[in-house]
Amino acid sequence: MLDRTFVKTRRSFLGGAVGAAALLAEPPTPATQGRSYAADASRKDLRKSQLFLDDTWIEETYRLERSWESAEIFPEPMVKPETPWEGYQIVISGGSVHRVGNEWRLYYMTYNRPDPMRLCMAVSRDGMRWERPKLGLFEYAGNKANNILWMPPGDQSFTACTVCHDAADTKHPFKFMFYAAGGGKPTGTYVGFSKDGLEWNMRPEPVLTTSGDQTNLMGTRDHRGKFVAYLRHKFMLQRHRARSIWRSESDDFVNWTEPEPIIRPDLQDDPNVELYGFTGFPYNDMYLGLVERWMGNPDVFEIQPAWSHDGAAWHRPVVRKPLIAPKYPWNERWNSTVNTAPIRVGNMLRFYFGGRSRAHGQELGQTYGAVGMAVLAADRFAAIRADFKEGQLITKPMTWPGGDLIVNCNYTRYAQGFYNGGGGSIEVEAHEEGGNPIPGFSGEHRAKFNRVHPFPWAEEERPVRWANDRSLRELAGKRIRLVFLLKDSRLYSFRAQVA
Repeated sequence: MLDRTFVKTRRSFLGGAVGAAALLAEPPTPATQGRSYAADASRKDLRKSQLFLDDTWIEETYRLERSWESAEIFPEPMVKPETPWEGYQIVISGGSVHRVGNEWRLYYMTYNRPDPMRLCMAVSRDGMRWERPKLGLFEYAGNKANNILWMPPGDQSFTACTVCHDAADTKHPFKFMFYAAGGGKPTGTYVGFSKDGLEWNMRPEPVLTTSGDQTNLMGTRDHRGKFVAYLRHKFMLQRHRARSIWRSESDDFVNWTEPEPIIRPDLQDDPNVELYGFTGFPYNDMYLGLVERWMGNPDVFEIQPAWSHDGAAWHRPVVRKPLIAPKYPWNERWNSTVNTAPIRVGNMLRFYFGGRSRAHGQELGQTYGAVGMAVLAADRFAAIRADFKEGQLITKPMTWPGGDLIVNCNYTRYAQGFYNGGGGSIEVEAHEEGGNPIPGFSGEHRAKFNRVHPFPWAEEERPVRWANDRSLRELAGKRIRLVFLLKDSRLYSFRAQVA
């Protein structure tokens, strides 16, 4: 598969504010054209699920296709505008969903011009049924019996409020980032700190003044223990002629690096496409991302996947298929992501997102906005898919760490097909690094399975057993290749189950 990716420059920006002339003098950040991306497989942790988003683990394939999946959207929103202060539109312009102990928290905003925006909070015990606690923090119509969490002082306007839950910090585990303008203060990105996620101590000065008006703070620290924000640069339109995604990081949540570009529209996008917002989060030993892709014609927003192996260089599929697409009247024009990772419940990932009935610049009285949810089985972002003729995938060499081989798969060529309408099969062999079949793990002794589970979208990963109940545990420490033979089936990931 050819993969057009946009890889950030490694050049460090000079400290302090970057002038427009200096920014525009930067050489264009290159995209990799005409080759398939692959990370260094030797640096991957086989104890974590290894996805097939790119060719990191793929040496050769025959009669197979990489197929990108879509999440299933619940037909009704999870949270609708119901109170006078919410008006007709609540939005995830930023926004966050955290599960803290037994409580789920949704941070969202109201958006009903010319009324000021308000940050609100809803709570839940299961992530499905949400309530509005009476916080008693801010007054509305002479009463504090509401769920308004925060409003900026005076006539300062704000947007893109997102919350990070930093469990390692016992003093201030909740951290807040937003973009603000007016009120006699500098325009830029501001931060705040909280013990309980309810009452906030806001830093009076911005931490960034070169940022733009869309900010998504990573919901946790990254794999290196750093805070990360995905935002805009105020000169991005001069630089890229369209909205694009930039990145900043911090060790202490106060001192942030100058934003650097990581993703912009490329030749796989329509010329009218802009990248409006972005969410990135740790997933296994890598990072996944959600791109808010704004298409000018038709004027709609959809959410598409992205990935990174190091958190710095990000990649998008060649086939720009939405993970979350406009589907119902309440989300038919605008879909935006929370800043937090999907929350796993059982074997399903829950993606919370904002949906609106009108697109950008059309926030009129008839616009409706709500918070929805979409679900996808864990790891099932992209499948290696076989049709009725048998296909084969040969992996790059790996040092097997021990334990069983665990695969995530199903047995139908159609992702949305009826569960027993496929009848496909998957077989697995183990070969030496040089390609020679390993006796007892290949040929007539290869692992074979085709059990049709009654509900394949809820099926857990499964251990692979070879003839005579043999397991890859026997090959611990050895250099091997895996060979998958697929027919009418889909392979999503593999890993080693090490006790």
